Amino acid sequence: MTVMDRHILFKCPQTGMNVQHRLDDAPADRTHVPVPCPACTRLHLIDRSTGRLLGDRRS
Repeated sequence: MTVMDRHILFKCPQTGMNVQHRLDDAPADRTHVPVPCPACTRLHLIDRSTGRLLGDRRS
C-alpha cells in the first residue's frame, strides 16, 4: 500500500491569509490533525477527510 500526500488550502483564522499544507492520506486514529501555520505560527486542527479547519461550517 502506498501512502499518498495531498495538498490542502485553508484560510488562517488569525491572519486571513491562505495557507497551503501537505497532508498525508495515511489512515489515522484521529479525524483532525494539528497543522503548523506559517502565517501566524500557531497550530490549527484540520479535518483529515475534508481539509477544513475545525469549526468551519461552510457548505
